[in-house]
Amino acid sequence: MKGFLSKASLKICCLMLLVPAFPTLKGQSRTGLQAEKISLARASRLVDALPEADPWLRMPDASTLAWSESYIMNALMDLYDATGDTWYLREVASRGTRLLEHRDDRRGVADGSGHIRPAWSMASKYVVAEGALKDEEGNIVVGIRSTPSAYNNFTTVEVIPQSDGRFTLKVRNEHFKRSETYENLSLSDTGERFVKRVVDDPMAPYSTRPGDYHDKKSNLVRIEFIKPGYQGPLPPQQVALSPVPLAFTGYLGVIYHPMLRFSEVVRSHPRLKKLLPYAESFIKAAEESYEDASRRLWREGPLSGEGYYLMCEKGESLPADNVGQPFNYLAKHVCAQLALYRLTGRPEYLERSEKMVNLFKNRLIYDSDKDLYTWNYWYEPMTTTGWKPEDNISHNVKVYEGKARVEDISHGGHDIHMVMAAYKMGIGFDPADIMRFANTFLKNVVTPDRKKITRLVDGSGDYPAYFNSLHQWLVLSEVEPEVARAGEYIYNHRQEETLPFTAKLLAIRR
Repeated sequence: MKGFLSKASLKICCLMLLVPAFPTLKGQSRTGLQAEKISLARASRLVDALPEADPWLRMPDASTLAWSESYIMNALMDLYDATGDTWYLREVASRGTRLLEHRDDRRGVADGSGHIRPAWSMASKYVVAEGALKDEEGNIVVGIRSTPSAYNNFTTVEVIPQSDGRFTLKVRNEHFKRSETYENLSLSDTGERFVKRVVDDPMAPYSTRPGDYHDKKSNLVRIEFIKPGYQGPLPPQQVALSPVPLAFTGYLGVIYHPMLRFSEVVRSHPRLKKLLPYAESFIKAAEESYEDASRRLWREGPLSGEGYYLMCEKGESLPADNVGQPFNYLAKHVCAQLALYRLTGRPEYLERSEKMVNLFKNRLIYDSDKDLYTWNYWYEPMTTTGWKPEDNISHNVKVYEGKARVEDISHGGHDIHMVMAAYKMGIGFDPADIMRFANTFLKNVVTPDRKKITRLVDGSGDYPAYFNSLHQWLVLSEVEPEVARAGEYIYNHRQEETLPFTAKLLAIRR
């Protein structure tokens, strides 16, 4: 849409999925990069290199908006902070309006639950997938459901008929490089080779390993149902499992955060009154989404004064159904709901934010030697006991081995946004806490020479792609300026560059 990028020499970079993959410019000398890399002219060049098309048209999935448009709009807001140029606000108004047009209720589209939600559905690699086997008349007689945590859209199931109504079942997943073969199967529940008895694994793990397996309990699918009384035969067929759409509330905070930044700016400046209808529409949209999400998915606990949102209702199509959202999703809910509290004065937004902050703060791990914090991606029971089938916690994941997994620096950037948003409102954190998070960045996230980054917030691992998320940590420079200096140094000493990083550094320099 040309109207979304009408200002000369300005287009906005695109960010992709969980590890935002920003378009980069390479090939210049390092000396040349240092001379001009953090500049409005450089930002314009990055913008000019990008497509104008609505990303939803390329991939109509909520993840596109969460890990693409939201970062774009945050970069635009940073550039407004850096320049005061209202063109950036007009661009956010346009993009935000376009984004809302894709919300399920605006399109009249139901997700897999059959309900039309004020949220955006995802239906690709992150949800459960289903398939159906049919008889010779085309009637559905067997239902199949995936079991792994992701990439179920790559799973196929093939039926090869044998004699006497028996059949071979071949299950494959190209992404996992895994195949499973089961021969001499029957649809009769009285026989040893009853398909459900042979294939289903009540202890199927959340993850999947590669390999070719024969008659081993499936790590890809389970038999969800068989038509009562039907015993075959099954004709030859091959089906690809189809993702079951889910209006995922975990993305609400990620998507609405920059839109509510816009609303706060517009409401605060009478000179921006022409943009006020956009600001009000964004506030209304966010309230609609959180009313639905909070009614269905908000839970108190695990401890007093804590709270969280569920990933989805039990039986819906996120693999980890009926369990709490990880910290990074809760973090962005806090950012969005604190903004809604400031904009509307409704205490429920503040109360929920305080409880999510408490949940996070109460699980921080203090490293006294380095005077810094580390933390995990999730919380109990995922980090402790996990669960077994008899616990009846999740419909999709019958068993989960509890294990503490350290947060990565990409998702951790969302956590840091929450920390600073709460700190600015006097919630949960004091200056000493912020300095400890700054030390996490300075001592664990970036290497001592400030030329490389680690993978996890405890300083372990190596994953260069996370460089594209490093700019999220720079908000800590509001308390510890050394964070910005370290961020600028590492940015100037790498050949790739991204608009969000450039925009954030320009906003800090203002």
